[in-house]
Amino acid sequence: MHETVGARESTLPIITDPSAFASFGPYSVLHQPVVSTVNPAGIHVGEWVNIGAYSVMEALDPDKGVQVHIGDGTYIGHFLRLTAMGEIHIGQEALISDRVYLSDNNHLYEDITVPIKRQGLRDGRRLEIAEGAWIGIGAVICGGIRIGRNSVVAANAVVRDDVADFTVVGGDPAVVIRRHDGEQWQWADPPAT
Repeated sequence: MHETVGARESTLPIITDPSAFASFGPYSVLHQPVVSTVNPAGIHVGEWVNIGAYSVMEALDPDKGVQVHIGDGTYIGHFLRLTAMGEIHIGQEALISDRVYLSDNNHLYEDITVPIKRQGLRDGRRLEIAEGAWIGIGAVICGGIRIGRNSVVAANAVVRDDVADFTVVGGDPAVVIRRHDGEQWQWADPPAT
């Protein structure tokens, strides 16, 4: 099936049938319209998952089997962009806001004489959003990164490093704002100006 966009017809298949996915749990919803889904057989969606409209989900290496795991009870807002070359694992009850970009890879840039888009993608990484994490609107998380359990990535943050469990980060690049030590919240020192 092709979707007409204005006067042009898109050549990307628009996957709206949950049976095309590796699995699609009961009571889960994929809101329409969907922009694109590449290799839905490489995407596992758990139970009670909500995926907002205008999503782009890509499991780019069909030979690897399931590359994307979305845990039970996860909420994902509108305009998601998710790209997996290795593996993306989203834990149960995660909250992912609108316009979030999640990718376990990025473009190679080794040869300055070749356009970057022709140099390929980095492979072999794993991106994990642990259970209960909250990813704020417009956040960008790329590469081999782990966002800890019940942690928060603030709106529009650009995450370049792992985020520990029970930690709040924000900014570009994201820095620790506060973390819970098991007894109380510890505030980070303000950055030098």
